[in-house]
Amino acid sequence: MTAPPPPARPARGLLLAVLGMVAICQRATVTLWRQPVLLISTMLFPVVYLLVLGNALNRQLSGVPLAIVDEAHNALSAECLRGAMALATGRSLVDVEIVADRDEALERLHRGRFRGVWVLPLNLSRQGPAPAFIGDNTDRFSYEAVETALRDVWNEASTPEGAPSAAEAVKLEAYPYLDYLTYLGPAVVCLAIFMGSMVSGGLQVIEDRMFGYHEGYLVTPIATGALVTGHIVAGALVAALAGAVVLAAILAVTPLSVGGAAVTTSLLTILLTALSIASIWFLLFARARQASVLRGMFGIINALIFFPSGALYPVESYPPWLRAISRVDPLTHGLSALRDVLLRGADASACYAPWVFLLTFTLVCGVLTSVLFRREV
Repeated sequence: MTAPPPPARPARGLLLAVLGMVAICQRATVTLWRQPVLLISTMLFPVVYLLVLGNALNRQLSGVPLAIVDEAHNALSAECLRGAMALATGRSLVDVEIVADRDEALERLHRGRFRGVWVLPLNLSRQGPAPAFIGDNTDRFSYEAVETALRDVWNEASTPEGAPSAAEAVKLEAYPYLDYLTYLGPAVVCLAIFMGSMVSGGLQVIEDRMFGYHEGYLVTPIATGALVTGHIVAGALVAALAGAVVLAAILAVTPLSVGGAAVTTSLLTILLTALSIASIWFLLFARARQASVLRGMFGIINALIFFPSGALYPVESYPPWLRAISRVDPLTHGLSALRDVLLRGADASACYAPWVFLLTFTLVCGVLTSVLFRREV
């Protein structure tokens, strides 16, 4: 007699499938726990974005640098000054500086030191002449807010209750009209530098270690400082090339009209900014050995470097702790120099201070990287 076939055992197949899924989950979990940087950064990523973006973009405008030129020195100008000081001490909208000379105030406006100049002209009176606000219209956020507030100050100071309206205050734009796309141009250049340096800086260093290329460097007599410098320069050249290409595209599609000197100054600023950002990546990942570290840290680094730079919203309105980050952020200084040259028409002298900061920052990061870098496989 032929024995009957064994019965099907679907339970065993289901058990094997479950065991396989458990094994895969276990492997992924163990791998994750063995990379604490990735685990912690994944949890911190939304918190950092919330803190930085929330404080960078969702704030009332404040601390806008404003120059006031009082040429009238009469009772009405004194009342206007009191109103402006109330904006500074009450609302904290402006940071007022009294400047004696109109030409000096305008020159500092064009160098990006002020966001506006409020001129109280000689013989200021209710019938005229009225105050003139000359604002930095490359920054539409602060321009509109400050102009509206100063117009209200003039109306309140010059129009007693029941009296007819006084002469209208004058509103002037220091630069030709710029749409928001043009205003964002320098910020997009800086974003290209940031992304290019990330790919060619931090990621390239980690991949060299993962695939064994790094071992070839270590058997040569090249000094650690030379090795670090070579990595930083290589990453910076790729990032600068990305920034230069984006700059060319912006000049082609926007109404910006700049001369050869401005383009040369911008390219030098792009190169120095790329050096400083590449040095950050190499410093952060001088000892990293897994690409997952970069993936985990990218969001946090992006939030701490790009958004505090003032690319999307005026730096003056940041809370003190975020302004402190902005002051040491190399992207802040590179972006400021690019805006001075491309949007405000400043010459190269306006970029000297940012250039010195960027070079110093690169040097400090390079030295720290040389100290942290280990010549081992």
